[in-house]
Amino acid sequence: MDDLLPFRSVFGCRIQSAAAAYGFEEPFAQFWTQEDKAALCKLDDAVILEAASDADFAEITDFIRMTGAQKVLCSAEIAKQTGLSAVCRGEIMVYRNTETPEVPTGFELNPSLREIHALLCECATETFLPPEFEPFYLDLSHRIRHGAALSAGVRQGETLVSCAVCSSKTENQAVISAVAARPELRRMGFGHAALNALISQLPQKEIYIFRAQGENESFYRSFGFSPCGEFAELSL
Repeated sequence: MDDLLPFRSVFGCRIQSAAAAYGFEEPFAQFWTQEDKAALCKLDDAVILEAASDADFAEITDFIRMTGAQKVLCSAEIAKQTGLSAVCRGEIMVYRNTETPEVPTGFELNPSLREIHALLCECATETFLPPEFEPFYLDLSHRIRHGAALSAGVRQGETLVSCAVCSSKTENQAVISAVAARPELRRMGFGHAALNALISQLPQKEIYIFRAQGENESFYRSFGFSPCGEFAELSL
């Protein structure tokens, strides 16, 4: 799958991870390249785009429109080249996983996705809208079974109180898509514990998160994440 893109990036990780999980035969998961200049992955109505600066963006934008996609996720720099309207932007942060982490105790690997989804719903904000349950469950459970995703959780008694979800991973990179703790238990270390547990299970050297503007910057900085660019979600 590393041949799908000639360069490493957070968007390349998401594309390659989806290809590893779904292959190239499923009608809802489609992949294209523009020679060695760009790669695209369309999952249902959303496209993930990675491209070099000298890609043919006029051709790429026209092609995306032809696919019937409704939104595009890419870097803020690439977004400028497409001419499409950005509906939201945010910061990309990276954790350089250069040392072998100490594996903590008291966490659960791959807890129930129903419980994770319920916890995400409790943490909904104006900038974070949890996905619908069925597509969330079908996609993440499939990725976990195929080694392309991973999650960790912390419990108090029988209750899942925090979780961290890696929804894309390749040999060298991983993308964390959610870290959540029950609202009444925030600032008590549960979110940090879930994130620490998840990262202890990820051997990848570069671990990324997409951070919504104005949210959780100090939390991720305190863990060791640092800014490495911006993302944009575009509408068609």
